[in-house]
Amino acid sequence: MARKEFPGDPRRSADVVPYTPATSNGDGSIYYMVAFVSSMATLFLKNKWAGWIALYASLLSIFSDRASASSSGGGSRLSTVVLALTALLMSYMPEVVTLFKLAKQETGGVAAST
Repeated sequence: MARKEFPGDPRRSADVVPYTPATSNGDGSIYYMVAFVSSMATLFLKNKWAGWIALYASLLSIFSDRASASSSGGGSRLSTVVLALTALLMSYMPEVVTLFKLAKQETGGVAAST
């Protein structure tokens, strides 16, 4: 039985296909959508885990973005980080307010002046 040559043999100059980089901008878009949906879930449901997922996904969205794609949609990627941080801040705000109230009660209700 005769041996069949592999199609696209690199030893043949006619069969060499030059590399062309991918032009799709879909690498970070899944992270972008996860970050946006998780941020909204954090704001509406006060779920802290969703807030941390939103922050992680928004950072992945920025870091997985290519340099050629960042010029067109870089601002929206940065806004997801701000939205995720704001959602986390709003979900942790009741604990922060409670700590300030407890600290104020311990000092006797008088604000310390410097």
